[in-house]
Order: sequence, then C-alpha cells, then structure tokens
Amino acid sequence: MGDENDRAVFLAAHDVSRETLGRLDSVITTLDDWRLKSNLIGPREWPHIWQRHVWDCLQLLDHIPETARVVDLGSGAGFPGLIIAAARPQGHVTMIESVGKKAAFLRAAVLAAHLPADVIQSRVESAEAGPADIITARAFAPLRRLLDFAAPWMKNGATGLFLKGERWEEELTDARQRWNFAYEAIPSRSGGSGVVLIVRELRGGDEA
Repeated sequence: MGDENDRAVFLAAHDVSRETLGRLDSVITTLDDWRLKSNLIGPREWPHIWQRHVWDCLQLLDHIPETARVVDLGSGAGFPGLIIAAARPQGHVTMIESVGKKAAFLRAAVLAAHLPADVIQSRVESAEAGPADIITARAFAPLRRLLDFAAPWMKNGATGLFLKGERWEEELTDARQRWNFAYEAIPSRSGGSGVVLIVRELRGGDEA
C-alpha cells in the first residue's frame, strides 16, 4: 500500500471514504507488484506515492461529476485514470495506453480494485473517440499536442481536465497559436507551481 507514513500523512490531511480508500489501496498494492518489472514509477517517487501522486489526481474530482464518462489519455501508471475510477464508482473511465506492459498493469489494477473502467491498448491518435464528458491527462504531452490528441472528443463537447506543471503558461501560449478555446487555470493544491487546467469550447486546429 506504499509507504505507511506517507499514506498516514495523506489520510490525516484528506477526507477519503472507507470504500474509496479500499479501492485506492488495491490500486497502489497492484502498482507495487508491477512497478519494477514494468518501469511504471521511479524508486524515488514511490515513498511519496500518496501525497504527491494520489492527491495530485484526487483534486480533479472537484470538476468531475459523479456519473461522468472519463477518457484518460496516455494512462501509464494509472494517474489519474485509476484514481478517478476508484473515487467515482458511479461513473466510468476509459484508459488509453499504447505500451503493452503498462496496459496489462492497468487491467490488473482494474480487476483487483473492481473499478468501473476499461483499458484500450492503442496509440491515442488511433483510438476511436466514443462518448465522453471529461478528457484527462497527466504528464503525457505539451498542451498543443495534447489538444491535437483530445480534439476528437472535445469537439463533440467533452471538457479537457489536464494536470500541468510549472511551464503551463508557456504551453498555453503555444497551444493558442493553433487552437481556440476557453480555459481556467486553478492552482494545484498538491504543491509546486502547477495547475489544474480546464479547457472548453475547443475550436480550430485544422491548419498546419
């Protein structure tokens, strides 16, 4: 379940229901089983998995309705896709991941934690854009490229919900040279100078 002290500090600071915590524990335990053989998360990050990674993803819940259909792009180690699925049992999360070992881990975590989620092993640009309310991504691509990937869903009305680091303003400036959109940048509550970037009303992008 990760570092016990890290988990205890996380739980002291954040209100998580017993049911959600049970699902999160299953996810983190599965990640511990898989992380070395699948290069899922670095050893320096593991001692901070709850406070740095789980909490970073859980702050997205403020913007995700209980029954939302979420598509997570480039899911990797499951942040935020698995975390959202653990905390939104009435919704559904589709995770898109191209690397076979990572997709296999995601499926194992979904089964272990009984999550309302599925995994598509595919390059994001090749995946079929089905119905979705929210598109998420964390540490996947610069915003301009990320919007290229997310456009098939967002042009059908989905909202982009992206965790971005300290260079988010540079990424925003670059993305607006190609895309038109409304946005809101909410300072991250998990530390650092990153933001939760909410993107709506995506238009454009057809030009080179």
